[in-house]
Amino acid sequence: MALGVGSKPNRDIDIELQPIHRNGNGNDGAAYLPNEQVTAANGEGLAYSSKQFPGSNGDTHPSGHAAEAQEPFLASANTHTQEQISSVCKIKTDLNEVIFWKVRLWMVIIFIFFLIAVVIAISLAVCSVIHEDVDEKYDPSSFEIPRYFNGSFRLTNQIFTAELLTPSSNQSQALSAELQEKLADLYRSSPALGRYFSTAEVYAFSNGSVVAQYRLKFLMPAEHDQLEKFTLSREVVYNVFRQFLYDQEPETEPMYIDPLSLNMF
Repeated sequence: MALGVGSKPNRDIDIELQPIHRNGNGNDGAAYLPNEQVTAANGEGLAYSSKQFPGSNGDTHPSGHAAEAQEPFLASANTHTQEQISSVCKIKTDLNEVIFWKVRLWMVIIFIFFLIAVVIAISLAVCSVIHEDVDEKYDPSSFEIPRYFNGSFRLTNQIFTAELLTPSSNQSQALSAELQEKLADLYRSSPALGRYFSTAEVYAFSNGSVVAQYRLKFLMPAEHDQLEKFTLSREVVYNVFRQFLYDQEPETEPMYIDPLSLNMF
C-alpha cells in the first residue's frame, strides 16, 4: 500500500484477503476469519466472545471458554450417576448371589425376618398362658366370716302405695327383687369387692316417694383384719355404691336412685 509523501505510518498492517464462499443457492456466504481479532487503540488484540459460522444466518455460538467451564460440571454429574448405577447393580448382584443350591441371599434375609416375627408371636402367646395373677387365685369357700352394711335410699320415680308396706304383697316383692338384682350386679362387677360379696336384700319400703331399706352381706376369710380396715371398710363400700348411682341413666329411669339420699352404716 502506497503512502503519501511526508506521511509516516504508525505500524505495519498486513492484510490478507479471505476468499468468499458461496452456498448451494448461489448466494454469497458470510465471510469469517478463523481467528478473528479486533485491534484496540493500544494495538493489542482482543478475542471475540462469540463468532459467526457459515450457514448460521448470523447466529452466535458460545466461545470455547464457556464450553470449557461447563465440562467439569458435566463430568462430575456423569461420574455421580455412574457411581449410583454401579452401587445399585452391586446390591442387586449381591442379593441374587446363590448361597446353596437354589437359595439366594434375598430369600435368606426374608426368612430371617419371618422367623423373628414367629418367635415373638410364640413368646407372647406362651407368656399370656403361663402368667397367673396371684390376686385372682383364691378359694371362695374359705370366706366364712360375715360383714354387714345397712342403709336406705330413695326412689324418686316410684309412687308410694299402701301395698308396699306389706312385704308379702306382689308389688313389694317385685320391687324388692328388682332392686336386689341391681345391687348384686353392682357389687359383683366391682374389681375390689366382687370376690367378697355375698347377698343384697331390700326388706322394707316407706313413704317419701319410695324409701327402700337394704342390707348388704360380705364374707371374709379368717385373716380379715386388713380387709376390715381397707377393702371392706364402710368408706370403700359406700363410695362404690355412690359412684354407681352417679353413673346412672337420666332421672326418667323407673329404678332411678337419688345419689344424695344414700345412707349406709
